[in-house]
Amino acid sequence: MKVVVDTNIIIDHLRGIPQATKQLQEIENGNFEGLISTVVIMELLAAPKPKISEKRLVAINNLLQIFEHLPVDGQIATVAGNLLSQYRASHGLEPMDALIGATALVNDAVLFTLSKKHFKFIKGLVTIDPYLVEED
Repeated sequence: MKVVVDTNIIIDHLRGIPQATKQLQEIENGNFEGLISTVVIMELLAAPKPKISEKRLVAINNLLQIFEHLPVDGQIATVAGNLLSQYRASHGLEPMDALIGATALVNDAVLFTLSKKHFKFIKGLVTIDPYLVEED
């Protein structure tokens, strides 16, 4: 299964939240095909530099190696623009969330996110809170 991972999952992993680490290990082990929007990379690196230690930057860069990086291309930008046009006023959809959601839609992937409410109204987008996935 292809999964686009939202920023909040990666931040939780960096904070040592076991559920996040488990999901990222599933990607690293090849159980999921991990995809990441370059928007998520930007969000991870957007904190003021004095607040991001060199050790944390190295951890982020190492972690990003397990993902296929998906840049915002014309197709993703078009889908995101259409989503904003449709949902910004009615549901408060933010531009970065539109880009992340569009990335999942264009790549026929599920979106792993802790913020399902930010995406639940987007037609055709499958979101999963990976912390709620039951073990077999």
